[in-house]
Amino acid sequence: MQQQPEFIEINSALRLRTPKKSDWDLAYPWYQNPNVMYLSEGVTNKTYKLEQIYNMYEFLSTRGELYFIEVKENENWYAIGDVTLWEENLPIAIGDEDYWGQGIGKAVIKTLLKRAKSLGMTKISVPAIYHYNIGSQRLFESCGFKKVGENATEKSYEKIIK
Repeated sequence: MQQQPEFIEINSALRLRTPKKSDWDLAYPWYQNPNVMYLSEGVTNKTYKLEQIYNMYEFLSTRGELYFIEVKENENWYAIGDVTLWEENLPIAIGDEDYWGQGIGKAVIKTLLKRAKSLGMTKISVPAIYHYNIGSQRLFESCGFKKVGENATEKSYEKIIK
């Protein structure tokens, strides 16, 4: 298995960076945002404590490649969200709402699909996107994911990697 790179450049102003545990605190503001929590976790009445963020990142980083999504502004890089490349899930969160709707998620997913192919992955699943999270559904569909299941609250998607 290839070693996870420290950086994956997407373009001159967008990259993925493997965060150190000491960086995980940067995610705290994202998971204090009620909109982020609703779209990603389906809750309207709670936010994550640092311990919960650490537990989430520990879980994800031991199953796949955890990255922070970073944008470059004024020659400095800023973390704005997270994503994990894992065959069984591809969780992505743009935690800073100022960057929603700019095509960042699509650029990230397309880049990680190339990474997945280079790692020999043949399929990536996205087991749960809430019905009301139309943005995420459109994102994954625009990247070639097909709906493979649905229940009362969620849709599931997958992409065969060729």
